[in-house]
Amino acid sequence: MMKGRPYIADHLSILELKDRARKSQDTVEARKWQLLYKVSLGWSIKNSAIATSLSYKYAQSILQKYNQKGAEGVVNKKRE
Repeated sequence: MMKGRPYIADHLSILELKDRARKSQDTVEARKWQLLYKVSLGWSIKNSAIATSLSYKYAQSILQKYNQKGAEGVVNKKRE
């Protein structure tokens, strides 16, 4: 059985997600933005996680936080 595409809130456009992934100065945040960009392109969470070297569970939590809080959910809390 094939699942549908994962839901990603439209806080930012695909181009804005790509731009944030490319311009982020924080490596943790850059990988999170890369993951979100790939999901926005229609990639599965699993394949996006593999491509960005993140665990599936962590990728799910990133997507969930982004959907709930927008860009604020992507901030690297350990940096603060």
